[in-house]
Amino acid sequence: MNTNISEWLEQKTGSTKRQMALKLGHTPSTFNRNIETAEVIIAVCRNYGINPVEGLIAAEILESEEINDAAAEADLRNISEITLLEEVLRRAAEREDISEIQPLSLVDKYPDYSNMSVEDARNYDLAAKEADKNIGHDEMPNEP
Repeated sequence: MNTNISEWLEQKTGSTKRQMALKLGHTPSTFNRNIETAEVIIAVCRNYGINPVEGLIAAEILESEEINDAAAEADLRNISEITLLEEVLRRAAEREDISEIQPLSLVDKYPDYSNMSVEDARNYDLAAKEADKNIGHDEMPNEP
């Protein structure tokens, strides 16, 4: 843990450790003992209008890469599929070398099932199983 977090907090807040302690309602001695904890760093940052993430990074409790990864993942979960697809298309359009880009087909109007095994067809509900209801003798013997 960074032992200079008290200096960082003093510089960012413009207050002494004693002033910060009193503003938080702590005794100065308790504040000094706990100044390197995430709880105290977050409390000081919030009370002085500083982003607590900056304090946690300054104290080396969190790394900026961890913050960026978490933020990106949270953002991606909230983005619609259309927005994601538009971003993929935008990036593809910006590529200089498009020789490796394969055409994208989201829906195949005429899929070729001729090479599919019977097991795969049954797994995808494309073929009837003997246990299925309404399976019986065909009325039309020459039906394909």
